[in-house]
Amino acid sequence: MFTKPFLLQPRTVKETGNRKTVLDEPYTLFPDRDALLLKDFPVRVSVGDPLYKQSSGIVLSPVNGIASLEHSEEGSKIRIVQDGNFIGSKPWIPKTLKKEEILEPMDKLGLVSLDFSSHSLSSYFKSRQKTKLIVLSPFTRTQDVDYLPELKKNAECHSKFLEVLKLLFPEAQIRDYIQGLKPPIKNYAYPWGIPEYFVSQTEKLSFSKINEILYLGPETLYNLYRALFADFPFIEREIALYFLGKNGGLRKADTTVRIRNGQSLKFLFEEYGSRYTNFTFNSFYEKNPVRDIKKGFYWDIRQNYSLIFLTRYDSDRKEFPCVECGECSYNCPTQANPMALVSSFGNFNSGLCMECGICTFLCPSTISLRDKIRTWKEANHGF
Repeated sequence: MFTKPFLLQPRTVKETGNRKTVLDEPYTLFPDRDALLLKDFPVRVSVGDPLYKQSSGIVLSPVNGIASLEHSEEGSKIRIVQDGNFIGSKPWIPKTLKKEEILEPMDKLGLVSLDFSSHSLSSYFKSRQKTKLIVLSPFTRTQDVDYLPELKKNAECHSKFLEVLKLLFPEAQIRDYIQGLKPPIKNYAYPWGIPEYFVSQTEKLSFSKINEILYLGPETLYNLYRALFADFPFIEREIALYFLGKNGGLRKADTTVRIRNGQSLKFLFEEYGSRYTNFTFNSFYEKNPVRDIKKGFYWDIRQNYSLIFLTRYDSDRKEFPCVECGECSYNCPTQANPMALVSSFGNFNSGLCMECGICTFLCPSTISLRDKIRTWKEANHGF
């Protein structure tokens, strides 16, 4: 049914220079417009203090400091001037957990599903109370960071979590690809980390069934275990750095960077700004805005997981008519036939489309097939 997954294998670039985290800019958070403030600002806050609540859950203070609320035409923002020590992570200590010791820490420590970022982790668990299947996946969506070694190193914590999963979901089958089952592929290839694709390949379920199962990827588990076994709040995230050169060559830094929520990227821009003028984030398969390094940026750990530096960016790139090369449909991992949306080549199969973005990434005419797919789905299915 499915074709071979698409491979994008960047070369690795060694670290250069001495990277230092600068703390001379306030941490800056941008609540959703319907967010509920949980403090009377200005106020002194400590690491892990709840600041506001929105659809994706409770957002915590990433540092100790003075938090103030500012309003502008673009919306509200919370700025925190740090003081005191920079609190680091703690070792994981395995312990037996009770049912009630799972959901409460999820809210208290600000956890979200990093597989479905619009959900708080507690609401995601509650929405799956009647599930018959739990899948623990070894891959993140784009596998920019490999969390499997860390999870395997803490096998006892993983076992303790499995015990409480059985208490919470006594009727569910647990498919554990972290410790128990062998991962379906030896080396990761996109789009194996997309939940719908992983489940369809391993459990032979249609994409629509993803709403009926509890799916937990390795990054979600990693941050959940830090919360459950080290009482560490979700205030920071490991990110990968990519570098796209003038000739189109892609390189990846050999180490990750740990960035706190709302942290300025000034320290990275100072290090790489002489060679790279623009940046974007997350994945080449997603459509994210390209920004000027000079304008700065504050990191959102709920939405962003990798940083891509660009030597140049042509903002005037335009779409050209489809040349019917067939690259989009030929390389579609699920055979959804996206070419049908821009030509008379067959029919588009929306039930097989998971919006992985491979078709848009490969299109020589720079047609945003992802946008056309979403427009088609909204017009025909209302989602």
